[in-house]
Amino acid sequence: MSDILHMQITLNASPQTVYDVLTDNEKLAAWFAEFTDVGIPSMRYDFWGRHTPETPDREAGRHPVHSSLTDERLQYRWQLGGEDTTVTFTLRPQEQRTLLVMQHEGRTYEDFWLLSLSNLYRFLDGKPITRVDYTHPMKGDIHHSIDIDADAATVFDVLIRPEQLNRWIASNAIVEPRIGGAYDFGWEGMPPIKIVELIPNEKLAIANPPDPSMPNETVTTWTLEESNGKTRMTLVHSGFADDQDTSGMHTGWLNFMSWVRSIAEYGDDWQPPLKRLAPEMASYYPASIGSRQGELVEI
Repeated sequence: MSDILHMQITLNASPQTVYDVLTDNEKLAAWFAEFTDVGIPSMRYDFWGRHTPETPDREAGRHPVHSSLTDERLQYRWQLGGEDTTVTFTLRPQEQRTLLVMQHEGRTYEDFWLLSLSNLYRFLDGKPITRVDYTHPMKGDIHHSIDIDADAATVFDVLIRPEQLNRWIASNAIVEPRIGGAYDFGWEGMPPIKIVELIPNEKLAIANPPDPSMPNETVTTWTLEESNGKTRMTLVHSGFADDQDTSGMHTGWLNFMSWVRSIAEYGDDWQPPLKRLAPEMASYYPASIGSRQGELVEI
């Protein structure tokens, strides 16, 4: 199972509605890909453009359908990095909701799928989404902004309270809310992180010490600007050389920002997509994922 990415999410819609959003070109383009050309009867599930990893053009965006069963199952081939991979969606009714199970076999883009499934959840609820622009040069410092339908105090709570961090980034958060205090995600082997700026409801900055993946100290800063009960959250992860490849963190940070937004907007009702974890990787994922491994279903 190590070569199969398994994720699942419970959606606030019927299987019929979810299947329609997965196969209707206009709807699919609104939450998944920049361009789509899906024709299930002709066994075609084509998508391409700037919101798709590797930014395929029209020709490279051809994905033949292997099998489909209306309102229940869809499987297609996706060529990534010159390799054939297989994506399978399985829909299971749950009263007035749907459990969607996504399995991607072969080379995969985990952060892309975590963000895409979160976007699907929000799209079905009529909420704004955010997508990666893979044409953007992902080098040097990382800058992201996102608008949140919640006040700054609510958003800041998601950034600073350990119980909230455990929902979107931390496996066992420890936060000492003061300059110089700890900001610990609970990730095994990660060097200590310290708070270097703290203005309640306005700004939080943490210093990330060097480690094998990041040889220089970097700083992650969240800035909150509230207007009429809504908040613009801006993240800057700085300290990288201008030509340093930061693509591995670019999508990940945007996904985390989307999760912060959903926690602030939905409150206790929201959970991230559930991913099957290898036991040795559990400390690097939110407790909200690690604690729910018993909910995983077999397809």
